[in-house]
Amino acid sequence: MGLTLYFGGLRGVARAAEPEEVSVRGGEAGGFVAKADERRAPREITDAASLVSPLPGVHVRRLGGDDAFATISIRGSSSSQVAISLAGVPLTGGADPSLDLATLPLWPGIEARAYRSFAPATLGQGSLGGTLAIAAPRVGGPARTEVWSAVGSFGAMRLRAADSRSLGEGELAPHVTTAISANRSDGDFSYVDPLAAAAGTERTQIRENASVSAANGLVSWSLPVRTAHARPGRITALVLLQARRQGNPGTTKAPTTTETLSSGRAVGSIEVALPLLAESTAYARLWGRRDALSLRARPDEAIRTLTPSFTDDTVAAAGGSLGLRARPHPRARVDLRLDAQGERFAPGTWEGATSPAGATRAQTGVGTDLDLRPHERVTLAASGRVDVWHDTSNDALTRSEDAARATGHVGAEATFGPVVLASHVGHLARAPGFVERYGNRGMVLGSPDLRPEAATTLDAGAKVGGARGALRGYAELTGFSTWADDLIVLVPQGAYGRARATNIGEARIAGLEALVDGKAGPLDSRVSYTYLATANDTACDVTRPSTGPCAPAPLPGRPGHDLVVDVGVTLGPARFRYGLDVVADLRADLSGAVTVPPRALQSVGARVTLPYGPHVVTFALDVSNLFDVRAASYTGLFGPVREPIGDLYEYPLPGRAFLASMRLTSPR
Repeated sequence: MGLTLYFGGLRGVARAAEPEEVSVRGGEAGGFVAKADERRAPREITDAASLVSPLPGVHVRRLGGDDAFATISIRGSSSSQVAISLAGVPLTGGADPSLDLATLPLWPGIEARAYRSFAPATLGQGSLGGTLAIAAPRVGGPARTEVWSAVGSFGAMRLRAADSRSLGEGELAPHVTTAISANRSDGDFSYVDPLAAAAGTERTQIRENASVSAANGLVSWSLPVRTAHARPGRITALVLLQARRQGNPGTTKAPTTTETLSSGRAVGSIEVALPLLAESTAYARLWGRRDALSLRARPDEAIRTLTPSFTDDTVAAAGGSLGLRARPHPRARVDLRLDAQGERFAPGTWEGATSPAGATRAQTGVGTDLDLRPHERVTLAASGRVDVWHDTSNDALTRSEDAARATGHVGAEATFGPVVLASHVGHLARAPGFVERYGNRGMVLGSPDLRPEAATTLDAGAKVGGARGALRGYAELTGFSTWADDLIVLVPQGAYGRARATNIGEARIAGLEALVDGKAGPLDSRVSYTYLATANDTACDVTRPSTGPCAPAPLPGRPGHDLVVDVGVTLGPARFRYGLDVVADLRADLSGAVTVPPRALQSVGARVTLPYGPHVVTFALDVSNLFDVRAASYTGLFGPVREPIGDLYEYPLPGRAFLASMRLTSPR
């Protein structure tokens, strides 16, 4: 069982003392949530992965450099166990449970919230491992324009711009926010060749076919509407269009030189919010999403890698919700939501392999969040959902599946002088995805009788913060334990390299999350650390021989230690930074025999902020992996083994890289 100490002062003091780039609070719908803000990050943000990776409890797994395929893990979850939404529109579901973070759009001032394990029921269907919510650009307020551009190593060029303004005078004038972003890089960095290193010779290879180019455009329109109440209502609409093309370089031992992925995404939503009596608000939302993904590879290379030479697939999803936010009592708040959605995976033309089966999911759910303050220093919270879904496939050999699941959690927060304590316990679940349930007529066999994954999680924590003169400090310590049942794992079947998704039983995850932020005059520092201890009760750890029952193996892909440190000094208009990133104790296989080399990477950066008439201009230079670390050693069966550093075995990370950027903000 995990124990968390969660430090914080009285609400006003604690909020003022929280770090600018990350805000972590207990009591939000009964769960801990970490917030990342692109404007206040100590380092220059290159992609969505770099935005959220410093958050406590969050680990980002990259399969290359910036803009390469990346997934998120929260509190030791797998990437398929984390729900991701953009402006309230779900980007994950049955057809695509694991989202590539590199495909998420960026714009100046983008904000993200990582709900660690427990998320509000009114966000939509929950997940087993937490929720990442990307906020839409803010609408309202004074006119503002912001542009950020950068050039860097490996042919990197980046642009982000946003503009927000009212189209008229008065409180009922419409407001429009537009945002665009674009990036490209060749991604052809060098890495240490593991095959040569195994033979006793260290030489480098160039990672080819790793280029990326992408463009995103977003428009958010908000119109206040007059109502019978003093407060106006609001209609908000959003449209997002994305296009992306990237190479798929493969692994260090099985590189691909011609395989490319082309993808596109269209998202649209409209929400109406109308005030009611007694500080209540009713709202209705409709949304739609379409994702297209196409793979191309030279036929002879596709045969060697057992992949198709061409695919053309789409995922279409649409849904809506009705909700009510009410305050029936000055010390009580309740949120109610009824939602429904449908999604369909439609495979297109496949060449060089049999097309997978198309599949659909229809889902409806009802959720509620309740907050009570029986005392000015005590907050109680409860959250619950019931979801029902129906899966079908056009494969004649499989059958449809109906399922229902109830999830929820309760929590409490109490203030004792400068300390805030919080704790939560709840039950979580995730429905199987289409590939797990129906297979893909190739490497994965269908298993339509799969049960949803489920977990019970307990956390507790404390925070403290305060300011005195030039000193400011904030600290948090959080502990958690998760007991998972019916985990879904791909188990090998037969002699043809196929696998079948199977519910395998139990696993346990426990950990600590720590965040310390401080400022003393011109000096500032921020430290985020996550410790994980995992146990897969269905596999033995081959590195720990035992005369009795075998020791459970650690779950693969979850680092035991994840540390991010930033220390800075501000001298007039300039700020100088030093950073340290450490990832250690990471296994790559179910038995724990394959260890991903640990790494400790250092970085430095400098920023200069200057007024320019009514504008503010910031110039920045960041250097990552300062000492060009590209390989590390771990203990193999026959002695030390040299391997490229990476988050996943056989997927290297780049060496030293620089990024020079300029930000223009108008007006100040």
